[in-house]
Order: sequence, then C-alpha cells, then structure tokens
Amino acid sequence: MNNYKFLKQKSFEKREGFEKRLHDISGQGWKVHSFSVDHGAITVMLERER
Repeated sequence: MNNYKFLKQKSFEKREGFEKRLHDISGQGWKVHSFSVDHGAITVMLERER
C-alpha cells in the first residue's frame, strides 16, 4: 500500500525555495507521482510505500 502527500508552493515562495523543500522531502523516501501548475503555483503529488 502507498502513502500520498501533496506539496504546494507557498504564495510568495521563490522557485528555488520550493525546489529545496522538494529535495528535502525526496530524501525521506518520497517520489514525485505527478504535478500541476495553476496560475504559476506548483502542486506536486508525492508517493511512497508504507
């Protein structure tokens, strides 16, 4: 069974800061499952096995 998590770019967060948060979370075993961009804000769906 898999766990899922959504990571959203904060309102005034620069892209570099968001990438750093994404790299930190991926170091915990999370992998990008899909992503979406809406009005310039990025939302990433992460997945990892239990």
